[in-house]
Amino acid sequence: MAMLIPDELIEEIRINNDIVDVISEYVKLERKGQYMFGLCPFHKEKTPSFSVTPSRQMFRCFGCDKGGNVFHFIMNMENLDFIEAVRLLADRARIQLPEGESEEEKKVTFIKQEIMKINVETARFFHNQLNSTKGEKARNYLKERKIAENTIRKFGMGYSTEEWDSLYKFLLSKGFNEEAIKESGLIIPNKSGGYFDRFRGRVIFPIFDLRGNVIGFGGRIMTAAKTNSSGYQDPKYMNSPETLVYNKGKTLYALNYAKNSGEKSLIIVEGYMDVISLHQSGIINAVASLGTALTESQGRVLKKYAEEIIICYDADLAGQAATMRGLDLLSDIGCNVKVLSIPDGKDPDEFIKKNGQAAFGNLLSGALSLIEYKIKVLKSEIDLTTTEGKIKFLNKTADVLTKVDNRLEREMNIKKLAKDYDISEEAIYTEVMKRTKPKNIIKKNVIDIQNYKTNKGIINLNGNEESKLIHLERMLLVFLCMDNSVYRFIKEKINLDYFHEENRQIASIVLDKLDNNKGIVAAELLNVIGTEAANEYARIIQDECNFEDNKKAVLDILKKIELSKLEKRQKEILEMLSSKNVVIEGVVEKLKAELKMILQKKKGL
Repeated sequence: MAMLIPDELIEEIRINNDIVDVISEYVKLERKGQYMFGLCPFHKEKTPSFSVTPSRQMFRCFGCDKGGNVFHFIMNMENLDFIEAVRLLADRARIQLPEGESEEEKKVTFIKQEIMKINVETARFFHNQLNSTKGEKARNYLKERKIAENTIRKFGMGYSTEEWDSLYKFLLSKGFNEEAIKESGLIIPNKSGGYFDRFRGRVIFPIFDLRGNVIGFGGRIMTAAKTNSSGYQDPKYMNSPETLVYNKGKTLYALNYAKNSGEKSLIIVEGYMDVISLHQSGIINAVASLGTALTESQGRVLKKYAEEIIICYDADLAGQAATMRGLDLLSDIGCNVKVLSIPDGKDPDEFIKKNGQAAFGNLLSGALSLIEYKIKVLKSEIDLTTTEGKIKFLNKTADVLTKVDNRLEREMNIKKLAKDYDISEEAIYTEVMKRTKPKNIIKKNVIDIQNYKTNKGIINLNGNEESKLIHLERMLLVFLCMDNSVYRFIKEKINLDYFHEENRQIASIVLDKLDNNKGIVAAELLNVIGTEAANEYARIIQDECNFEDNKKAVLDILKKIELSKLEKRQKEILEMLSSKNVVIEGVVEKLKAELKMILQKKKGL
């Protein structure tokens, strides 16, 4: 089947197929620290050498050198080509691909397209209702909430009247068939055999996907919830049900705007109004998780578009529990996560309207790290005035610190704890070390080309300068994908011409995404390369790019690339000078001058 699948859709499929879940259907995996190990399904072995890194969504076998992302695993496991693997995983994640050849596929595609059209017409309908005489109550409500006209237009806000089937009749009048309207989730079957509107008497918030398409709706009541004679109470918020185009566990409200904010962080809040108030005040890197507990799919999307995730949930018990779950989930998938607490139990909407953008910015600068927040919670739960309480606090704190991989961060927290709670550093460190198992992989702070391992099918760095150069460039591309933030430090030093022709095509994809603030992660990089190249890149990612200071590592790579280019040119000049064919007048002098300049540059590196 011939089909053209957009890059964004391929990435959506990858994000929504957790590699651990997929591989666990074929291989029994056991967790060891941040990695998972099992017997390799691609070659016979008795001792597990097949590893999966959940935070990077990648696999690699140290025995047969196969590696890559979830697509490459399925390609190798099921003997499929790339498109076939994409189709299999799309089906698994219930994601609709572009129209295929079968009648069933064509029907599903048609319904999906109809739902998208229905959603657009519905958004217009609700927006027009808001601006009509029927929408006066809703307009007054939004005015009381200090929502400006331009904000209402930006977010496409609307109003659903109290009428039972006004939207249903409107959509029929637009020529949409009943089946498509029903599949959109905007109407509900009536016991009498007809249909009534899902949203009635609510302010409406259209929900957009990353490309700005309307995929669903949320609605908020404007008064206190009423309880009917049967004891049923209308929920404050109501969202569209899941449809062919909308999955609440994979969607983040306002991410279509926030991803282009230019900020290094994304702020997660709980509700539509929190997001809208923040955006209206100039805090345009805020998103909401659509009234559901944060999911791994949402976490992976957040990680793709931000270096840092800041959770800002309500201060009540439910909000604190949601914060803790979100912290652990985001941390487990490799996000740098912090917590922002609003004073006096206020929500972001209340705080920013009362205090303004600058005050909220000050709160952001004081956001707590994952460790600081967990220790703060422990402090609130344990009585530190007693010896027993201090011992319990020390043990619980040690449990938290044990999960910190960054040695410097751990030591800084130990020093702070010792000072704040009058506990010796030695005591805390001893308890942490009791719980810390030796790690097989030790992070390095410098890059030493001479110690790189030569693997089957991998470029030999003990070979010629051109091979070293190609490999170093690939390391550079990997680092840019693993940590997008380092690009700003080297942006002026590199362009497509900087790269060897073997790496130029991949470099063009990486640089284009970074230049356009689209974000790219290492596992996504593997989407655009073949299986053999994926094996090599996976090895580079897993074995050679584990550094505590990514900026320092990248700058070191740039130096080594420059040195490699200089040595390559030096060798060429020496060969030319030793040749008897260099007889043109002045050429020898120019070559010697260039050689002298090269030697000076090498000395300065």
